Amino acid sequence: MTGSTPFSIEESDNFKRSFKKLAKALGSDFVELITEALESLIDDQYPINSRHEPLPAKIQLPEGWTFHKLELKAGKGASGQVRLMYLVNTINCVIKLVWVYNHEQFTKRPADKDLKSVIQEILEI
Repeated sequence: MTGSTPFSIEESDNFKRSFKKLAKALGSDFVELITEALESLIDDQYPINSRHEPLPAKIQLPEGWTFHKLELKAGKGASGQVRLMYLVNTINCVIKLVWVYNHEQFTKRPADKDLKSVIQEILEI
């Protein structure tokens, strides 16, 4: 995407809390993994290890926004399967970090009511 506007990354309060909790449990390798993933998202918002994620019920994103989940491997077993949920705004070139968690915390993903609340807070809907 040479010549295109670079994306900026903004952390939600929920992301900060969830990151701090996992960083404490998984250590510096996890922090490094997330740092590298975020740096690569600036250039490629839809890497091969990400997918479009369905929204919680009864929530609609404003025009230009999409919701995604990035799958990362931070270690062995359930605790090493890390997921990073994020919103992309292609109009303003912004990535809003929603949640980071591991498979041990949530087998599939956080509860829809919790996701809905966090997304609404981020977008101030």
